[in-house]
Amino acid sequence: MNHPHWRLCLILLCTTQFVALLDFSITMIPLPQIQQSLGFTPGGLQWVVNAYGVAIAGFLLLGGRAADLFGRRRMFLIGLVLFTVGSLVGGFSQTPAMLIATRAMQGLGAAMFSPAAFSLLLAVFSDPQQRNRALGAWTAVAASGFVAGLILGGIITDVMGWRWVLWINVPVGVLVIALSNVLPIGKPNAQNASGRLDVWGAVLVASGSATLVFAFANSEHDGLASFTTFGLILLAVGLLTAFIYVESQVESPLMPLPVFWRRSTGGANLVSLLANTALGPTFVVVALYMQAVLGFTATQTGLGLLPMAAAFTLSSAWAGPMLMARLGTKPVILAGLTLFIGGLAMLGTSLSADASWGTSILPGTLLAGIGYGVAFPAWTAAGIEEVDAADHGLAGGMLTTTQEVGSAVGLAVGVAVSIAVLASGGNAVQGYSYAILISACMVLAGLVCAIAILPGHASRLGVAR
Repeated sequence: MNHPHWRLCLILLCTTQFVALLDFSITMIPLPQIQQSLGFTPGGLQWVVNAYGVAIAGFLLLGGRAADLFGRRRMFLIGLVLFTVGSLVGGFSQTPAMLIATRAMQGLGAAMFSPAAFSLLLAVFSDPQQRNRALGAWTAVAASGFVAGLILGGIITDVMGWRWVLWINVPVGVLVIALSNVLPIGKPNAQNASGRLDVWGAVLVASGSATLVFAFANSEHDGLASFTTFGLILLAVGLLTAFIYVESQVESPLMPLPVFWRRSTGGANLVSLLANTALGPTFVVVALYMQAVLGFTATQTGLGLLPMAAAFTLSSAWAGPMLMARLGTKPVILAGLTLFIGGLAMLGTSLSADASWGTSILPGTLLAGIGYGVAFPAWTAAGIEEVDAADHGLAGGMLTTTQEVGSAVGLAVGVAVSIAVLASGGNAVQGYSYAILISACMVLAGLVCAIAILPGHASRLGVAR
């Protein structure tokens, strides 16, 4: 039998997941207003988005492990409190450093409450049929959160100001915390209670990811080919190498390496990493282009990005799974990435100072959204199809981590390329175009990896191997 308050539990848990995804995209639209208000440099502005993404990427696996060790509802509440306080304080930011710090605090909170919420959802719905329906609602809400962030980010900025894109989380967080007693406690079992928390692993992966992003962000001052930039990249590689070494030594690793080294799992994570270097950055670059070059308002910008977001959402919910059922995962990944690359190439070559939205933005973003949406569920399925059912949560967390890291690194690279174009005498439109074309090249690398690494006998959706 399901939990007696299952409806309210489902609403509360889905609401927090909606907010976690919404907060990644809701700050993309008001970036020009934030830059003008707080005095961000072009290179520093990306950290409004990346501080949140890097914090989630670095601590998501730790958050899931902490929920297993210390109790799901406890970690859910701690994470939600951190997220809500970060949202409140962030809205009062007076300096770039203060806003970046509070965005990282939001990301840390989301990394703690998101995996705990997923575990609580499974605990609430014990009936398999009801559980599947609840998971369907969870997935739909998560996908709509990203889209809603683009639309609400523009409307809220135009009507109330950019600070309210952060403050809007506060009443939601307070309400969920007030009603959280209906959620199950989610106590750890004896096996989990005896485990240890891999703090060093979390610190190394978070610091390595942040250093890699900072290496490109700092190139605004030192240049892409500078000794400092290469030194920071080497430091990031060293930290991530140390993370892999620690994971091979500790008793309870965040990322058990035997799971990751399987062709399907490791290949899917590599594809996720490279493909996501383009999705988030494309939204940001196009949003900046529409406002700075085409003169769009924040609301118009959010609506202008809606076709790409809707194409991604509908393709991932319908076209991708349908094609997987007929063709298997690998062919769908290859086809989706090919469309994604084509859309990015079309977009990158069509931006100009005197173009209209219908000619410069719509065709490329629509094709890119369809391509990414088709490939996304396929590489997600490939990432778990060789993993035991008991490790599906871990495999899903790994995919989310590579997704967030890829988006953060891709945005940093795109901004660095744009700044380098400006420094060499180019204009802003050329900088935006090169940033998108570089993203297309990184997705092309992901396509090559998918061809070379993913096994050709990948299963069809719903058909046993």
